[in-house]
Amino acid sequence: MKPAQPLVRLAAAAAAAWAAFLLASAWPIRRAGAQGEGYATRIVINVPEHRLYLYVGRRLFHSYPVAVGKPETPTPRGEFVITQKAIWGDGFGTRWMRFSAPWGIYGIHGTNKPWSVGTVASHGCVRMYNHDVEQVFALVKLGTPVDIVGLTPYAPIRRPVDPGDIGEDVVELQRLLRLAGTYHGRLTGVFRNGTAEAVRAFQARAGLPVTGVADARTVEALQQATGQAGRRPGYLPARTGVAPRPGGLRRAEGPGASGETLEAARPDSYNG
Repeated sequence: MKPAQPLVRLAAAAAAAWAAFLLASAWPIRRAGAQGEGYATRIVINVPEHRLYLYVGRRLFHSYPVAVGKPETPTPRGEFVITQKAIWGDGFGTRWMRFSAPWGIYGIHGTNKPWSVGTVASHGCVRMYNHDVEQVFALVKLGTPVDIVGLTPYAPIRRPVDPGDIGEDVVELQRLLRLAGTYHGRLTGVFRNGTAEAVRAFQARAGLPVTGVADARTVEALQQATGQAGRRPGYLPARTGVAPRPGGLRRAEGPGASGETLEAARPDSYNG
């Protein structure tokens, strides 16, 4: 039997009010941090679980079922931030929240296909039930961290990766550098100065030419040093299973959120 819509709305409003109380009563939290540092709320999306976890302060507030991208159009893995909030409609459902994956337009949004929630169905976006996305939308701000986790390795690294490059292979490079202990930033998918410094530090330690460019020798040495050699990139498990729950917050790198507003233009196309 389908629940009455007013009851669903009332439950969502009550939960939002409780979360607002938790935010108001939380210990002081810095608001000026870049790339998600110091924010009172945090989103973690576990791709193999098809779940979104919303944290208020340091406590898990609620988890929600979501639809994730199909293997041919995967949901980006990495550590991003909310850059846009909007109220649209149609295939976006009742709310849209774009996150900062730099190689496409990806977001967390509602849906006019509620039967798809909990499945592998999208073009890379994260779909939620409309009453759930409305609750999350009310609690998060621009700059809220969005950490998307899943099976590793995330992507093959088939090219020399240079400063200025973006992509899923940059996320994988940053993950390897973090495992090697030379990188302490977020997995943004953007090769900035902090990533180049981490590459140079690893190259010096490994006795490689110190160039700051992640060439084939550097990547191979990284994979060997971190126990990742020979592992094939994954997206969804071969059989039913779950990925490990994510760890704590990490230090941020790079600029803050883009500053886009609720009135930002709706994109002509998106990875929904």
